[in-house]
Amino acid sequence: MNWTELTIAVDHQAVEAVANFIHESGAGGVVIAGDNGTSTVTAYFPAGEEARAFLGQLEKYLNQLADMNLTTEHQVSTKDIPEQDWAEEWKKHCRPVDIGNIHICPSWLKPTAAPGRIVIELDPGMAFGTGDHPTTRMCVEEIASRAAGKSVLDLGSGSGILSIVAAKIGAARVDAVDNDSVAVKVARENARINQCSIQLRLGDAFAEFANSDHDLVIANIGYEACAGLADIFRRGKECTLILSGFPQERLAEFEEAYGDLITRCRTQEGWVCVILEAR
Repeated sequence: MNWTELTIAVDHQAVEAVANFIHESGAGGVVIAGDNGTSTVTAYFPAGEEARAFLGQLEKYLNQLADMNLTTEHQVSTKDIPEQDWAEEWKKHCRPVDIGNIHICPSWLKPTAAPGRIVIELDPGMAFGTGDHPTTRMCVEEIASRAAGKSVLDLGSGSGILSIVAAKIGAARVDAVDNDSVAVKVARENARINQCSIQLRLGDAFAEFANSDHDLVIANIGYEACAGLADIFRRGKECTLILSGFPQERLAEFEEAYGDLITRCRTQEGWVCVILEAR
């Protein structure tokens, strides 16, 4: 089977919605990259009728976002990839990343970290999370400074990268949940590769958070989900909540609704990470 590589360039405020739409449509791998103006989402679909059908659905979806003022200009490009080249072509989008004292390396490459650094080997497969996106980098930095000795809950675990960072930093206990069975499978394999003890399960982020007793909760998950988690937090959760995954354009909206809960706010390359703590 041959594959069609789709690359969609959109502005920051739309990338989370576009990436989720593509992921939920059954893409064989999704990678997000960004710069100071736009972000790109790259994904792979079986070539032929399936790819053509998805392109039609994607165009309708992008037009719907435009009607809601969530995106303006966008650009979609395609390239056919032979079956034997698909895995290598997809892997080109993944590269080693250094975040503070943490070296995140694709599992098919040899780690090049200096002695004394924390090395994480990662194969994101068909799940989100390679360490390259600004929201992931900010979450990793916050976890690295807070997770040691804590009980940690990762909501929307994707590839498992944030859970693995917490475990490697020295968290006392790490639980993770995702509503995608493929992501849970990928995260379990990555935890095994990194010899980390993480309790991974399929579940709903809101229900898991509402019933949790963790010290530190992380969600790199998109604006609407972050707002829903902040609503639950306001009802009396005694923890530190790290929220990320939404663009800076929506920060004012979030601050207006939850500014009294925010103790730290960061932005990087047009993306936001906020820390909520009980007062």
